[in-house]
Amino acid sequence: MKKDWSAIRITLLLYLIVVVVPLNYYFTKKYFEGMRNDAATLNNLVFISGALSTLSNTEDLNERNTLISKIDSSLETVEQKFINFPPNREYVNLFLADDVFNLFKQSYAELKESLKNAKEIKISADKTSIEINAFSTTAQEMMSYKIEMALDNLYISIAFTMLLIIVLIFIVRTYIRLQFFKHTIYDYETGLYNKKYFDSVLKKSQLLAVREGKPLSLLILFIANYNELSESSNKKELEKLATIFGHFFRHSDTVCRIEKDCFASITPDASLANIEKLSDKLQQEFKSKFSSDTLKINLCIGVATCTENSSISLLEEARKSMQNCSVIKIGGAS
Repeated sequence: MKKDWSAIRITLLLYLIVVVVPLNYYFTKKYFEGMRNDAATLNNLVFISGALSTLSNTEDLNERNTLISKIDSSLETVEQKFINFPPNREYVNLFLADDVFNLFKQSYAELKESLKNAKEIKISADKTSIEINAFSTTAQEMMSYKIEMALDNLYISIAFTMLLIIVLIFIVRTYIRLQFFKHTIYDYETGLYNKKYFDSVLKKSQLLAVREGKPLSLLILFIANYNELSESSNKKELEKLATIFGHFFRHSDTVCRIEKDCFASITPDASLANIEKLSDKLQQEFKSKFSSDTLKINLCIGVATCTENSSISLLEEARKSMQNCSVIKIGGAS
């Protein structure tokens, strides 16, 4: 079974659109996860700052040990989530965070030693508070920088995603349109059958006519001054001309637009004499039904009949016949 590659290509493009949106969600999710980690770091720093002031003022040994344990745990979390994995490694003062954090850890170790020896507790506590505040300020600056960068990247990501989706939708729409014109059997301007359908029907009709021994004729209509007719102001005249041509023939005939300036009718069971009479009637039909005061149209009609021994195609024979005919002029001011 032959695969419909057109449908597969369109489906793949649609799948690509569906995949792009989750990718943008992935980057957005990572951004908010980073913000959550940063918020946890700030909460730990606020706790450490408050706990240090309590630690230097408490006399209860058990309470003091509990606070030290909690501060140590918070410091470990900050070191893991912030120092080892900073919010933004491109931050210009990143090296400063390590230095300030190490100074704080050193001051905190001195504070714990002072508490153990009960010496210079006030001095060590003040120094530790200064260091933790300095580190908190540095951390906030880094996080602010990260937020600015992340928002810029997020906006760029959203804009890129939307642009990509628009481009993909445009490609899908264009591809579907091209496939439609490729596979359709109608001319979109006149509503008549197109060249692709004409070739198919003519080939089958000729084979059938030869096999059954029945006549088959072809009539073609050429618009000599098509360039004038193709102008936007004359589009209705072209539609009128095509309508007259299409309605003139029988329902069993196949009326087509085979080129932009050429129409054709495949007429089964019509001999050469019949098709020549039909040509004369068609001329009269145009002269009686087509009226235009501003535009004069020059037409040429060619006819041909299918014969088993013909050395050229039926269409070429009709074109050759058309070249030997006089030009028919219709429309224009009388």
